[in-house]
Parts: sequence; C-alpha cells; structure tokens
Amino acid sequence: MKKALISFVGSAETIKLAEIIKEQLEEKNYSVNLTEVIKHKKQPKGNKGKPVKLKSGITDWKPFDLVVLGFPVIGISSSHLMNDYLRQCQNVSGKQAAIFIGCVGLHGNALKKASGIVSFHGGKVKDSIIVSSFLGLNDKKISQIKDFALNL
Repeated sequence: MKKALISFVGSAETIKLAEIIKEQLEEKNYSVNLTEVIKHKKQPKGNKGKPVKLKSGITDWKPFDLVVLGFPVIGISSSHLMNDYLRQCQNVSGKQAAIFIGCVGLHGNALKKASGIVSFHGGKVKDSIIVSSFLGLNDKKISQIKDFALNL
C-alpha cells in the first residue's frame, strides 16, 4: 500500500480541503497520515530571521510515496509557517509532492515560493491547485479538489 502525508497549515477551509483530499487518496488505496503544522507558542530568543520551532508536523518524508502540502493565503502573502516547515523537512530528494492553496483573494507568489523550496531540496511538485473561496466552498470547487486528489 502506498503511503501519503498531508501536511497543512490550519484554517477552517484548509482543514476541509485536506480532509477531502485524504478521502480521495484513501479511495485510491493510500494509507494517509493527516498532520497539521503548528508552531510552538514560545519561540527561542534570538530566533528572528530563522525558521520557527515546530510543535507538530512530520518533517521526515522518507516513509511517504506522496506528500501533499496545503496552506491558506491571506492577502497576497504566502504562509511563513509552511515555508519554515518546508525548510526543516528531511529526505525530500526524489519525493513526489503536490500543493493546494486556499485563498480569498489574490494568491501572489505563494505557489511559486513553496514549489521552489520543495525543488531546492530535490523534491518534485507533481501538481498544484489554487482554490479561491471568496464566497465559500461550493460544489464546483469541492469537485475540483476531488479531481485534483484523484489525479495524484
């Protein structure tokens, strides 16, 4: 059985999208580990400019055949927490990744930035999707995310 990791930075919408992707991957006989990336509330002094210390989030990609990354974009800013998480990941080289982004406005360069970090560490971004949800998630958008997951 193939193993997949879905790592996401939480927002209500991102969690819903992650759960939809998990269901679809399980239908494809993946064993799926769903994990939220959370930072420690207290960061070490003198940590400015360095990646945040994580409270949770699986950073070793070795056991997984596929890693799906999800995060919200607020305004046009990418998720600093997701970018810091990606910089701390190990055994990325040769791994397949996919990225989903939920946004209520413009997504800016968030996809390019996250894809660049994965590629820099030797991973390959297989597919990506940006789900604009200014008016919420409707049936069409849910169908798009299901199709995205089924094609991974």
